[in-house]
Amino acid sequence: MQKLKIIISALVVTLTYTLLTPASFAAPLLNGVATQSELGKEQFIAGLFTSTLASEAKDVLLAQEDKRMQIRVTADRLSTRRFKRLWIEGMAINASSSELQKHAQHMADFSNMLKIKLMAGDIFTIDRAGSTVLISLNGAQLGQIPDPAFFDLLLRTWVGPVPLSSDFKQNMLVAGNVNSGLITRFESTRPTDERIAAVEDAVKARAKQAEAQDDDSTPKVAVAKTDIKPKIEAPVAIAPPPKIAAPSGALGESKTVSTPKPEPAKPKPQEPEPAPKVEEKPKVAAITPPPPETLLDEESLEDEEDDLDFTAESLLSQQLYIAKLKRWSSSKLKYPSRAASRGHEGNVRLSIVIDRSGKVKKVEVIEAAEYSSLTKEAQNAIERANPFPPMPEDVKGDTFLFTLPVVFQLQ
Repeated sequence: MQKLKIIISALVVTLTYTLLTPASFAAPLLNGVATQSELGKEQFIAGLFTSTLASEAKDVLLAQEDKRMQIRVTADRLSTRRFKRLWIEGMAINASSSELQKHAQHMADFSNMLKIKLMAGDIFTIDRAGSTVLISLNGAQLGQIPDPAFFDLLLRTWVGPVPLSSDFKQNMLVAGNVNSGLITRFESTRPTDERIAAVEDAVKARAKQAEAQDDDSTPKVAVAKTDIKPKIEAPVAIAPPPKIAAPSGALGESKTVSTPKPEPAKPKPQEPEPAPKVEEKPKVAAITPPPPETLLDEESLEDEEDDLDFTAESLLSQQLYIAKLKRWSSSKLKYPSRAASRGHEGNVRLSIVIDRSGKVKKVEVIEAAEYSSLTKEAQNAIERANPFPPMPEDVKGDTFLFTLPVVFQLQ
């Protein structure tokens, strides 16, 4: 019987690490490489490193060994809010409610480390190194989580029941048989020396800021200390899985203001119009602006003014709500009969915005299926699901954004 499977959503290469290998890391094998796109635009290229090559998700997830997840940014910019949501949603739909509760503080700490907007060439790395999870950006350590199980929970976002996409998961699980073109692109995507220095300076500045707020009652994130050596290196809403159990200017050139010149001097210069006095302001315009390549302006470091720190409680509440939305969505999905009879399969990803009452405010197709009938059915399912369960009181904001990846697959 044909039915819809809704997924909520050997070339052994030893890379030479010039930027990203801490001494404690011992997983030199590139298991797979995949790209991630949104609205037809590639966002990043990612690599999964393991100590033992594997082609099955369970083997990678259960292996008690050093592993690495590494993202190399290919988009011009990648907002911190979007990047956080990728992990928050991925974990929400790939973990049980008990796992979410157990790792709520770890996830809050991890999310609060992500304060610097990612730019083209940036290398974001998560290492499972012994009994610790190390998080770094361009070789500067952002922090660490003292529980290796947290790494495997994050890894489910890539190769679990609800991956970023089915192709993404498949390309990560090739046991080292990676396309040579992808390897070349992966290795060649790296930050400039100026960007590396800028990120390190930003991390040090944030460490000092955190130390100054030691009396803060909120949970503290393990951030890099200012004595980190620069040489130390390191490496959507998603529809629930089938029969899912419990949510298992830079200061620009200063413009010289051309102030209208006063009329030839009046008999009484003591009666100056305001304009003549303003003539002194152009002198300020002559000040040379700081070099643009500092990359440490506010826009580069923290791009959303409402990007507030998470607490374990607020994050857990949000993740449980995301899991609830996915289950609700999956209950409204159907397989178009004509598409099923013709053997049509495909992937669709939608971005959905709802208000506090659960009413749909906006739906956007992030990824369309090859067959339009599948894309249309995913959109129709959202109409049938409207309104969604209302936002919980402890989830802040007037609206809530989540993504819904759906895979139409015949069995």
